[in-house]
Amino acid sequence: MYFSKHNEKIVYINHYSGLLEVEGEGVLCKEDAEAWPAMGRKWQSEYDVLSVKEGITGLGEGYLEAFPKIGCLILSRTVESVATSPELDKRMRKNKVLIRGEYNTFAEEFAHEKGLGFLHCDIPLAVDDIEIAHERDFITLRFHEKGSPDIHYNCFTPGSSAGSYGGGEYANPLPRDFYIGCTVEDFADKLNERVREQILSNETLKRFLENASRRQREKNQGTVFPDADQSSVLKKRRK
Repeated sequence: MYFSKHNEKIVYINHYSGLLEVEGEGVLCKEDAEAWPAMGRKWQSEYDVLSVKEGITGLGEGYLEAFPKIGCLILSRTVESVATSPELDKRMRKNKVLIRGEYNTFAEEFAHEKGLGFLHCDIPLAVDDIEIAHERDFITLRFHEKGSPDIHYNCFTPGSSAGSYGGGEYANPLPRDFYIGCTVEDFADKLNERVREQILSNETLKRFLENASRRQREKNQGTVFPDADQSSVLKKRRK
């Protein structure tokens, strides 16, 4: 864990997988990309996925440029602005940066305006505490650029880590169109009864199922918007 030298409320959580999460409030500025404890001058180049968590409302001028190796940018639904330069826009298109977030949010609008790919963000579903086995499972609905979505289980037991004895992970694939006609109650039926209440109260999942189903209905009805109009359509949906 690292902290911004410029703003003590900005926290970075680094993962060995190449994922860097940033938590805080408000708009991040260029100086917020300088972190402590002491890190190498090029520490930002070590990460290829930047996840901007809820509470942050924007990425200010120069901030995103500080992370030259980013191949995937995950924007929470609280983000409403990302400042870029023509040079950065060109670099992101060249590197085929993938933008992830929820449907009908700034993230999707930003991806379309910049000519970048968009993929719905993964959705943490529930935490399943299995007392008899002394096990805790973190359950996530994952989406992939290629291949079907799946329900991923990351399992932990006391004294072990994922991949160690007693821990591990696995995934159950879902049909690509699993969301068609699927309510949150239907989705809860796919999982253990122990986590049913968590699923029913998952607002991110509810939004996804509603938006995905509506888009499918519009597609079936032939409601297709020309590319020139797509940005304005996304803006209207966000209001």
